[in-house]
Amino acid sequence: MGDTAEVKLDEDAVLVIKQGELKKIPKPDSGYGEHIVTWQDGKIHAEKVSYTVK
Repeated sequence: MGDTAEVKLDEDAVLVIKQGELKKIPKPDSGYGEHIVTWQDGKIHAEKVSYTVK
């Protein structure tokens, strides 16, 4: 391994590492939402992001 990445620990965030790539999931503009990660055979298969407007 040897690959490294820096992340800011002073902000709330959802981070996903998939196939060696770090991806930050954007926060919903409305402030409300959910992020669902589906796993298959021990690997991330799909991501679902939904937002709620209140």
